Amino acid sequence: MSYTNHHILEFLEDWAPQSTKLEYDNVGLLIGNKDKEVSKVVACLDVTSKVADEAITLGADLIIAHHPLIFRKLSRITSSDAIGALIYRLIRNDINLIAAHTNLDAAPGGVSFVLAEKLGLQNTRFLRMDENGDPADTRETGFGVIGALPQAMDVQEFLAHVGDRLGSEGIRYSGSPEWVKNVAVCGGAGSFLSHEALRQEADAFLTADLKYHDFFTESASFLLVDAGHYESEVPVVGALCDRLRDRFPEIEVHSTRVNTNPVNYVFRQQHQKMK
Repeated sequence: MSYTNHHILEFLEDWAPQSTKLEYDNVGLLIGNKDKEVSKVVACLDVTSKVADEAITLGADLIIAHHPLIFRKLSRITSSDAIGALIYRLIRNDINLIAAHTNLDAAPGGVSFVLAEKLGLQNTRFLRMDENGDPADTRETGFGVIGALPQAMDVQEFLAHVGDRLGSEGIRYSGSPEWVKNVAVCGGAGSFLSHEALRQEADAFLTADLKYHDFFTESASFLLVDAGHYESEVPVVGALCDRLRDRFPEIEVHSTRVNTNPVNYVFRQQHQKMK
């Protein structure tokens, strides 16, 4: 059986309906034709020139990304602009693009659930249920996840656990609970959920993109962890590939081999050696 972008969009709509995206977001088919036949897919967090190289080399028909390449309104598409050049290149190589962003954040089994699973959390549920969903749709949606570790850890054990599971090269944190057992998470920028995590008696809340003042928490016994935006979201790419393979066994699905994380770290000891 042959499949098209339309079938992929139906699959994503069943998992992460576009109606659940945040107002500012841009999701769905961003480049291409819904009737275009799909035989090879590359899934990624970000669409970069190296991801485009990979898709072209593989002969992919479609890229599915978490972060939308076209986010703000475009006044022109030219090869002299970085985003425009990338769009132009994808079109010239007949590669379509679909984005599943905040709708995938809000979905059961979405970004935060995959993150929680990566950390080994059990008995997981949404941290905050979505109150603005479609009343005709009985599926639960929300943001963030809360669950429990199989065994309590002290702070340093938990931070080491996070670094090992997520491959985080640099972790920022504040707070010093005696033990970490109940953990809330939100993949990507989730500072808006820190108060909810505290209200639900989480010992720790792991997310990304925290600002300086965010680290001043209401309780010193509450651990706030910034593990990195890329690190907290990239596990969903593998989960997306697994679901695509289950649903469309005839389609060749590739998880990008490109690390698209734009953030690099230099540590004090490393910096001193560089002098």
